[in-house]
Amino acid sequence: MAQPEARRPPRWRGAGAFLRDHFRFITGLLLLVLMGTTLALGVQWLQDPYRYPLRVVKVASELRHLEKDDLRKTLAPYLQGGFFTVDVTGIHDAVEALPWVYRATVQRDWPDRLIVNIEEQEPVARWGEAGLLNRYGEIFIPRQLPDELALPRLSGPVGHEQVVLEQYHQCTQTLAPLGLRIARIDLNERRAWRIELDNAVRLELGRADTELRLRRFVRSFPQVFAGHLEALKSVDLRYSNGFSVYWQPVETGVGGGKGLPG
Repeated sequence: MAQPEARRPPRWRGAGAFLRDHFRFITGLLLLVLMGTTLALGVQWLQDPYRYPLRVVKVASELRHLEKDDLRKTLAPYLQGGFFTVDVTGIHDAVEALPWVYRATVQRDWPDRLIVNIEEQEPVARWGEAGLLNRYGEIFIPRQLPDELALPRLSGPVGHEQVVLEQYHQCTQTLAPLGLRIARIDLNERRAWRIELDNAVRLELGRADTELRLRRFVRSFPQVFAGHLEALKSVDLRYSNGFSVYWQPVETGVGGGKGLPG
């Protein structure tokens, strides 16, 4: 009967043989470690603000409304690092948070400059007491309204800024042939419209068919209102087929009383 063959004891292989068998793997691992260490040291070297300091901040825009002192104070906390460590995203967000800034871009310019581009808000109307509207119907509230801004006054419920601005543009075009300008337009909580012209005449448009009603006023203007604007107080256009007119009291002279224009 055959005897089972005895197992051979494992042959011990030395460190030299292990290194020969795994030479490529060990070499690659050492190379990765070396590259990682070099990269870490390189990043640390570049992040040293004294090695590549940020020397110049250029605002590549002409500013009309944004105060330079406000911009300088906004930028100051972010300019402590060097060229590679300056917080570009933080600067961008802080600048765009300024009320007079509509859009901003920030970029590095080798070797020591930071360029800030600013697109200012373009106000087209006042909103309420302290706000302004840009051309997109977006509200922004500056710290102080410039005295020289001669803008129409718009108002309405929260969230209706764009609707009111669109109505202003439409009504402006409708009244343009008469040479009449809108000083104020209001949308109240009941969604009724009121226009005040720059001569203080009020036009009540109501809630529906506002364009149709305003065109009725324009068609009737030459026969009813031309030549009497100084005596006109308001026109109520909230009728289906006509309107009512309210005149200012007019002194007719000695022996006369208060009358209406003919």
